[in-house]
This record gives sequence, C-alpha cells and structure tokens, in this order.
Amino acid sequence: MALTALLVPRLILADHASGQVPTWKTAPEATVTGPAAVWSLFREFVARNGPEHIRASRARAAAAGRDWVEYRIG
Repeated sequence: MALTALLVPRLILADHASGQVPTWKTAPEATVTGPAAVWSLFREFVARNGPEHIRASRARAAAAGRDWVEYRIG
C-alpha cells in the first residue's frame, strides 16, 4: 500500500483523480498520505537544489503532491 501511495502525486500531476482508487479510500490515512508527503518533500528539495534542467518539472510535481496532501489531511 505504501509504495502504491507514491503514485498519488504523479496521478494528480497527470490530471487523474486519485480518490477513485478504492483501497486508498479505506486505507489508514498515514499509510497513503505519509509516503505521498515524503515524495512531495523530496520533489520540493530537488526543485530547489537539483540540476537546473529538472527543477521546473520537480516544482510542478511537488505542487501537485502538496495540494493532494493538503486535501487529504484537510
């Protein structure tokens, strides 16, 4: 489950509704939200400190993940 949660920001970035995945609806919040938050934080780090040529794409990914985490935790 936790590894599957790493898909959340990618699905959102691709304009897919991650809430449509049944197991994510019933899973404990920390099981889904925690890994997605860590994924998003890492993308934020790379957006600020990574190679110039990938910073913009990582910033978009971090924003998508951050939006979903905020939605998930209210």
